[in-house]
Amino acid sequence: MKRLCLALALALAVQAAEQSLSLKVEGWHSKGDVYKTESAVQQVKGVVRVSSDLEAKTITVVFDDASASAAAIQKAISGAGYVSHR
Repeated sequence: MKRLCLALALALAVQAAEQSLSLKVEGWHSKGDVYKTESAVQQVKGVVRVSSDLEAKTITVVFDDASASAAAIQKAISGAGYVSHR
């Protein structure tokens, strides 16, 4: 029984994996815009790490694909008032 539980736990762990998503963000003009966007994205369940580059107007999000999705992240960015695309 212990082996079965361990095997199931490992199978679930393998299915959930960290993914990285890099997006261009339109409408950023200041560090405040970046902060607002990062704060919104960090509220998405499953987001592990967020980093941004104001000059390049890009945001990179590492997330657990069992809990979060690219669509949910883009929705959060849109909700913050910005347009994102790959």
